[in-house]
Amino acid sequence: MLVFAKDIRKKGHKHSREGIDPGLKEYMDYQRSLFPFTIIRSALDLAYKDIDDLLSYMDNNYRAPGDSQRKEFPDDIPLWYQDHYPWTSNFMDMENAHSMLVVLITAMENSRALEIMNSYHWMVVYDVVHNMVKFYNDLLSVSGERAEELRLSKGVAVHFDDFVNNYWGHLDFMIMSKPDYPHARLMGRNQKIEKEIQKLMTEGDTPETALEKIAQPFGLDEYTLACLRHDPMNAKLMELKHADEDPYAHLYCDMPGNPSIGKISVIDAEYAMNYKFFLDQKDH
Repeated sequence: MLVFAKDIRKKGHKHSREGIDPGLKEYMDYQRSLFPFTIIRSALDLAYKDIDDLLSYMDNNYRAPGDSQRKEFPDDIPLWYQDHYPWTSNFMDMENAHSMLVVLITAMENSRALEIMNSYHWMVVYDVVHNMVKFYNDLLSVSGERAEELRLSKGVAVHFDDFVNNYWGHLDFMIMSKPDYPHARLMGRNQKIEKEIQKLMTEGDTPETALEKIAQPFGLDEYTLACLRHDPMNAKLMELKHADEDPYAHLYCDMPGNPSIGKISVIDAEYAMNYKFFLDQKDH
């Protein structure tokens, strides 16, 4: 199973402050209407099928493979790949994306092990979930019955920015790039890193040297550095890291320090913060 910022297998979390904040309760009702595991798994499956079909199509001299259910194929497959996988296509080709999807789907099928993703994995999952959410939300607007068959939610549209805020561990692959969504919970870290890189570059460092200097203070691992350097893809970069301890235990501990809202668990503090970001998005 892949490790996210929250356990995608758990549903129905009740926030400790719901009883005193109707708006927060409405937000948590929305969270309880989502099926995070199904969103992730469906996104990976759809992406694998799409890319597998296109690779088979190219290998078959641009003729539809006999076992493909796809009725139409893009005239310009490289352009299709760039459009549908804007982040992934900047760092790996379709063949490597296909291999990465195999790694991710295999991990999702293994309920006995928890696997930690690196920047490459986060990037691929980001693109495929974005595609799945768009497909599902569009389907909801034209055919509620067909959307219901997918079981991504209890009939509500999935808010992509909020979903990333709640379930992504980081967006390090976006460093020095401009995302299409605010992702406010995670982009603050990126902005601090980018500010330090710009400072070092102003002092004469190359982007590569600046990255190496800020890696340790900001906790950028070798995979993130390889990603940001656009190193050639290899099998090692696709490997998941096994989690030896429960990666979710800290979420149910009290928030450290003295939070302004009083004693509260880490997971409830995160939901409260993301609720504010969610409201900011709705207001704009």
